Amino acid sequence: MCRISILVAASAVLFSSAQAEERQPFHIARFSDSRTISLTIRSSIRPYDRQYDYDVEIELIEMSPGGQKLYVDHGVHAARVRCEAPAAVKVGRLVNFIPATLGRRSWMQDLWKALCLSPIS
Repeated sequence: MCRISILVAASAVLFSSAQAEERQPFHIARFSDSRTISLTIRSSIRPYDRQYDYDVEIELIEMSPGGQKLYVDHGVHAARVRCEAPAAVKVGRLVNFIPATLGRRSWMQDLWKALCLSPIS
């Protein structure tokens, strides 16, 4: 009985670790041919620039209509995010301010929401 309990506990830890490694997309673009492009946060750290709250690397994955990965972009796509007013996402040298009322969704607004409005556990 003890071995079964240990096996179940070990399986639960391994399963939860595998789930934690799978990143959830913060933005999904859908195209007329049913392909999708998903953007996920590959990494997030506290930036050296104190004007921003996060330095992130973004991963891009293109999926077929059947859910198969067609393309995984292994390039580094960096952005900085500021949560407090004036809320902004900085990509390269371009600062994109996030409006107080989120209208038409963009990937930058979705990135900002994912980092700044999501509860932290």
